This record gives sequence, structure tokens and C-alpha cells, in this order.
Amino acid sequence: MAEYDHKKIEKKWREFWAKEDIYKSEEDSDKPKSYILDMFPYPSGKGLHVGHPKGYIATDVYSRHMRMKGHQVLHPMGWDAFGLPAENYAIKNQVHPRKAVEKNIARYKEQLENIGFDYDWDREINTTDPEYYKWTQWIFLQLFKKGLAYESHAPINWCPSCRTGLANEDLEGGVCERCGSEIEKRPIRQWMLRITDYADRLLEDLKELPKWPDNIKEMQRNWIGKKEGTSFVFELKGIDGQHNVEVFTTRPDTFFGVTFLVVSPEKAREWIDKGWKADSAIEEYVDKSLSKSEIERANEEKEKTGVDTGIKAIHPATGEEIPVWVADYVLGGYGTGAIMAVPAHDERDHEFAQKFNLPIRQVIAKEYEMPWFSGNKDDLIPVRGSYGIIRRKKDNKILLQIAHLSRTSTYRLPGGTLDEGETWEEGLIREIEEEVGYRFASAGAEVANTYSYHSGSLNPKDSSRDDFIRHKKAFELWFEDCEECEPSPEEYEVSFEYEWHSPEDALRLTAEDDEFIDEQHILRMYLGKEIVTEKGRLVDSEDFSNLKSDEAAEKITEKYGKKNVNYRLQDWVFSRQRYWGEPIPLIHCEECGVVPVPENELPVTLPEVEAYEPTGTGESPLADIKEWVNTTCPECGGEGKRETNTMPQWAGSCWYYLRYMDPRNESEFVDPSKEQYWSPVDVYVGGAEHATRHLIYARFWHKFLYDIGVVSTNEPFTELHSVGLIQAADGRKMSKRFGNVVNPDDIVEQVGADTLRVYEMFMGPFENTIAWSTDNMVGARRFLERVWGLSDYIQDEDNQALDIELHTTIKKVGNDIIAFKFNTAVSQMMIFVKAVEEEKKIGRDQIKTFLRVLAPFASHLTEELWHTYDGDGSIHLEAWPEYDQHLLEEKEVTIVVQIDGKVRHSFSISSGLTRDELKEKAHTEEEVQQRLEGREVEKVIVVPDRLVNFVTK
Repeated sequence: MAEYDHKKIEKKWREFWAKEDIYKSEEDSDKPKSYILDMFPYPSGKGLHVGHPKGYIATDVYSRHMRMKGHQVLHPMGWDAFGLPAENYAIKNQVHPRKAVEKNIARYKEQLENIGFDYDWDREINTTDPEYYKWTQWIFLQLFKKGLAYESHAPINWCPSCRTGLANEDLEGGVCERCGSEIEKRPIRQWMLRITDYADRLLEDLKELPKWPDNIKEMQRNWIGKKEGTSFVFELKGIDGQHNVEVFTTRPDTFFGVTFLVVSPEKAREWIDKGWKADSAIEEYVDKSLSKSEIERANEEKEKTGVDTGIKAIHPATGEEIPVWVADYVLGGYGTGAIMAVPAHDERDHEFAQKFNLPIRQVIAKEYEMPWFSGNKDDLIPVRGSYGIIRRKKDNKILLQIAHLSRTSTYRLPGGTLDEGETWEEGLIREIEEEVGYRFASAGAEVANTYSYHSGSLNPKDSSRDDFIRHKKAFELWFEDCEECEPSPEEYEVSFEYEWHSPEDALRLTAEDDEFIDEQHILRMYLGKEIVTEKGRLVDSEDFSNLKSDEAAEKITEKYGKKNVNYRLQDWVFSRQRYWGEPIPLIHCEECGVVPVPENELPVTLPEVEAYEPTGTGESPLADIKEWVNTTCPECGGEGKRETNTMPQWAGSCWYYLRYMDPRNESEFVDPSKEQYWSPVDVYVGGAEHATRHLIYARFWHKFLYDIGVVSTNEPFTELHSVGLIQAADGRKMSKRFGNVVNPDDIVEQVGADTLRVYEMFMGPFENTIAWSTDNMVGARRFLERVWGLSDYIQDEDNQALDIELHTTIKKVGNDIIAFKFNTAVSQMMIFVKAVEEEKKIGRDQIKTFLRVLAPFASHLTEELWHTYDGDGSIHLEAWPEYDQHLLEEKEVTIVVQIDGKVRHSFSISSGLTRDELKEKAHTEEEVQQRLEGREVEKVIVVPDRLVNFVTK
């Protein structure tokens, strides 16, 4: 047989597929459908590098497999071509954005066709085509008519470099995702979409997506950021025209621990603009804060800054006047722009209070279950116990009591149970006098509270046992001189000794035993080493004291606040002050207000202009084109002006998957019968970086379209896979700046498209980030050459010795394709080829069966060999082979995989593999690869048909 000439073979079969139109997608009710979709690319002038096709190859393998399984397949491709990159490129190179986009698309399409994808190019779409964005504008009008699109002048993210407004989702680390510039907050006229109206559904319906990666769903949950809590209103004193401020909290149980309020610089600026006469230092701080990025302001590690406004807030429950500060760590765009600070129960507030010497008041006590507690926690009435942290002034040491218990001796704080009628302070003074032998005039400051569950006696003199919960309240006491301190002469069953220790030693000694873990916590709180951030029981909270947090939160909310829900998600900033975007189909009329363009006049197309640089003034370049802007009001016939802001790049990508279903329809959004046949998308593949932008936006639009009866499903994408990046060989991102870009054209030219396809699927788990290696790609090329060389072993009769391995391969490759485990699928095919080489004979039907299994991966090579071995038509229209499960069950064994002697994985495979084959197979298992990552294997122990043990250094 002639040498494997990839250039000749691949060109030949690409032309054949195009001529025969074998990838045409049609609606066929007699067949199940599979809609497999790539996140369509933005066609940049740089073209593809080898990292881009990885996801496309995966969907190509999957779609070819489903076509062979008898499904009607829709696997389309198009172009997301509006947006800032095209406009910036056009400005820099003095060309029209449309011309730049057309050139880039032609380049991308050529590169994709050279790799041999099974796209139905008759369904190709382009978001900049007026016949496409006519329907993008139509969707906007439906949103506008339903009140989901509205005009706003609120401050937004303004990129001074791109000179346009941006949504929060367009920021990365608080800077512009496109150019990396620091963002400013500017009040700009813009259009917003009420995505927040769909926040609950976007959140709840994630439960309908079991085939989405958990990390993507978690990213969406965090971005939506739903928080259920309570709003409280604090009346203000000392500010003209402002009488109250609203705060939102998820911890209303901490309400009585509020010692100050903090407002955002945005809110302070709003007060100033409304007439508040703030002093110059406050105004200077506000302006400086507003110049910072949100990511810089919210950085937990940066030093806290703030200024006292001089304003006082009245606590709604206590009437106490508390200070109001302004600090940059409170962001105006989140919640109400103001917070109630509870420094005893919030790390950030605690740090702020410590720096500015603000009061810290504990109102939540941590609960402890003591080691000897064995009872029921319910319905226990708290017993009060008062304890002292006694500090000696001459050396700052702390007095610890050594309790000699029946089990052990342990260090603890002196104090005990209050007698009936005693106040906390009276009981503490008495206990200290009894136990320590020293009389204090009064107790000092209260420093900490705990609740602890006990089984035993309340009194060391009493041997009776019972279950009880003790509320321990600790006070600070100072000894002027304690040289004469002696224990009380009263007789106890427990004997006490006392020692003075430094605070560090006191912490260490009390932590060595768990008998009094609650007192260790009290000491840590007193020394500023710990605060209570979790829920517990309330203390010093008037009628709500002793209640558990959840019960208290309900009752405090009912009496002083109102239940509320807050979201991190904000309404979508949907306009850009640029040229290269979809015109927003609205007209401004002095008589009628904002009026929609009649639907029969869509699309509103972009005017042809020579200059499209952004103005930077908050107006689009379209604003200067009078002949385009000036128009007639559709309602009153008077003078009107077109909306000059354009839509963001994300607009066209919100619904493109629907246009593929019916791409040439000029009269309706989508033919209902076609939408119902193809919806939803069965498998969607793209980068995880789109989790909180495109995927949320598309779900929002789809749900809206569902609500107005345009689509038949509640969710657009059933199954989602995130493609792992391919980095350069040096471990960095591929970039011309680094000089590490690998062009797929060069790979296709040198070793062939099929080699590229097989290598990118074999290089590691699909979702993992992996570095490119041209050296490793040689293995994929060699594998295809070995497949080519199997012709030397062909005979008419089947070789029964290969049956088990062949059927194992059919089963595993098919299952792995469905599970997106392409690397292990390729590995199994390599094992089969090796088995054929060892047998040196294979039946003609057997090799044709194997070629059908390999076909989705090496589409050109298998087509050539299929026809060489007398196959008809195209191999890609053949049926996927069936495997004989009975045959596999007879010969299948379970292999246990150990790492350093510990069982970490198992898998089933046909029996009789050699040690080397079993070792290779075990190493390709995804679970094993993940566990061995970063570890060096010293040796591998193999027990045939039973076990593989990887021993690491």
C-alpha cells in the first residue's frame, strides 16, 4: 500500500464532503435529534492558534458519533462579530469595521475547513448581518414593551480607554476585560435590562441542569448572590434633608451589637450633591475613594480607611446615638450602600473598629457542648455563671485557676454559678472572694459570653447530676497587688491552686485540655484573637437574650425591621457609546417620550460613515450624524431623534443558537415547528470564562422568550462542557507578544489535520488546562501511520482472537465520547491497534468495524481507508457498530488501581492483557491521572487481571 500522504487524502475528502453535502441538517421527525453547539468565535485578525480548535474538535467527534448512531444532527458555526475589538482594530488600521470583520471571517473559515469539521455551512450566521440583527432588535423591542428595558442616568462602569460604559460582567479584577484599564464611575445616560427580575428563576432553575458542571453552576449562584435578610431603618441626626438610612443584613440577630454605621462614598457623594455641607476632609476622602476601582476598595487585605461624618444614627431599638462613618470598603452598587457595623461578629467591621477605637459589643454567644455532656439540648433553662479575667497591673499577667478534677487537672478561669437574686457583678465578686480569697470593690468591663451544655453538678459540694446549659459571662478585673492572694479556706471536693501567666502562656495552657473549651474561647476573645461570626445564643439583647440566633432573628425582624432579599446581580448595562454595535430601535420624541421603532421598519441599520471613533463624552459617534439621527416620531408624526447608543457585543450571542434552527427566515423570529424539533441544545461546549456573562445573559433572554411564547423550553442548554485551555509549551498563554503561538495551519501542513485532531483529544482530560507539546504530537501521527499500516495484516476471515478487544473498543470509545473522555477513547484505540500488530492478522470486516469507531477522530484517514477496503458512500454516514455485551461479560475482569498501596480506582476491561498493556491502560484512566498529577512514579507493580499499583517517590 502507498505511503500515508495526509495532504492528498485530506484535500480529496474535504472536497468530496462539500460536493455531496453530507453534513446537511434537516428536520426529520422519524429520527431523534442531536443539537451540538460550539460557543461561536469572535473572528479576530490574528486567526486561530492551536488552542482554539480543541472544543471544536470535541463537538465534531461527538456530532459525527451521534450521526452514526442514527440521529439527525445540527452542528452549526457562525460569527460573533460586533463589539469593541473589531472597532478598535478598525480605528487603529483605518478601515471600516465591516471590512475588517469580513476579512477575519474568511481567514477563520478557511482554517476551520482545513481541519475537516462537519459544520453545515448553509446555516452559517453573522451577528453583524442586518438580516440577523433585525431579530436582535425585535427581541429588544419585546423587552422594552414588557418594561424590562429602561433608561437610566445612574453611575456606571466607564472605561476611559475604550470610552464606553461596561456592565459589571465585563470587568475582570475590577478593570476593563478588554484593555485592562482602571474603571471610573460616571453617571451616563444608558439603557438597562431588568435581568434582576429573573434573578430567582436564574438561580432556582439551575436545579434543572444536572448535566452542567458543578463549578459553573456555583459561579452563577455566586454571581447572582441572592441573600435573604432584614432591612432596618436608622434615623439620622446632623444632616439637613436626610432623615434616615436603610441597611440590609443577613444577620438580624446581631442587631443589638451595632455600634456604628458605615456608608459608601457613593452615598456620601449623593448626600453632598443634595446639599449636605460636609467638611473638606470628608469630601476629599469621598472623591479619592470614588477614583479607585471596586476590586481595590473591596480587597480584604488592604488597610481599612474611613472618616467620621459627624452624623449620628439613632438605634431603632435602644435609642442610642451611634456614629456614622464613610469608608471605601462599602460599595455603592451593592445592597443599600450602607451597612450596620457589628464589630464583635464581623471580621471586616472588627478590623475597622480596632483601627479607629470604636466600641465592640458582643451580642451573640458561641455554644459549646462539653465533653461530658450526654443529655438533650432542648428546653434547658440557662444557669448564670460569672467569671473573671484577673490581670495583674505590675506585669500584665493573667491569673489561672488549676482545678484538680477526678479525671485530670486543668487550667481555667476563676468564677462560678450565681446565687438567686444576684447580679452578674455581685456573683462574680462573691465567687472570686470565695475561691481566690481576694475582695474586689467592683467588677470591670464585660468582655465575653458563652453558652455551654453540661451534664453534672452545678456545685462542687453537691454530687447530684443533671443536664443544664450555663451562660458564662466574663468580666475584666485588675489586681493592684496580689502577693497576698490565698485560696478560700472553705472546703470543696475540688481543690484549687492559682498561678500567674503571661497572656501567651495562658492561651497555651487553657488550650491543652478540652475540659473547659468555652473558657479558652473567652480568653481568646478577651485578647483579641477571636470573634464570634457564627450563629449562637443572644446576650445583652433586651427581651431577645438567651434566644437562639434563628428564633431571635425572626422576632427582631418582626418588631424592628422587614424581611428583604438582596442580590449581587445588578441590572444589565445594555448600551455602549460606540459605533460598531446593533442600533437600539427607539426614537426620542419631545411629545411622546421614548417610542419603539415599528417592527415592520426593522432592521434599523448602521449608517455608512467615515469616522467612527468614540467621542468619550458619553455620546456615541452616531450622535453627530444628523441625517441618521433626525427622523419622524412613529406615533405623532412630529420630529424625533433616534437612539444613538448601540447594543453590547453580548446582544447577538444571547440568542444565536435559535437562529441556527431557521437561519433564513425573514418573516418570523423562528418557525415554531423547527424550534420545537431542535430545542433545546443538547450539548454546548465553550470556555468556563463565560459562566457569568454569556451563559447568564443567554439564559435570561431564553426565559423571556419562553414567557412570551416564542420558544418551547425553559432552559436553552441541556448539557454543558467547559473546554480546558491549551497553553504554549512554556506554560504561558499563547500570544504574539510572547512569541509562543503555534498556528494550526502549520500543523495541518506538516503532519495533517487528523494528527491535530487526535493529538488534541489525546493530550489529557478535556476540561484540563494542558501545555502544547509538538514532540508529543509525534505519537498521534505515529498512531495514524500504524492504522494505515494495518492493511498488511488484512485477511478475508475474522481473527476471533481480536473479538474481545474489538468489542471492548466499540463499547469504551462510544461511552467515552458521550462522557467527553476523549483521551481514554484514543488510548483504547491504540491498545486495539497494538493487539492487531501482535496478532499480525485481522479480518476485512473487523478492520472496517474499527474504522467506523476511529472515524469521528480521524475523519479523513478513515474515509480513505473505508473506500480502500471497498466501503460504499461515506464512512461518516455509516452506522456505529454494536458490541456484544455477552462476549465482554465472559472475558471481562475488574482491575483495582492502587497508589502507594491504597485503593484509589477500579475499572473493567477484557482479561488477558499483558503487564505493559494493563499498566498503560491504568495510567490513562482519568481518575488515576488526576491523583498522580505532580507526583513522580518510581515503579509500577502489575498483577495480571487483578491489580496495578503505582509506587511514588
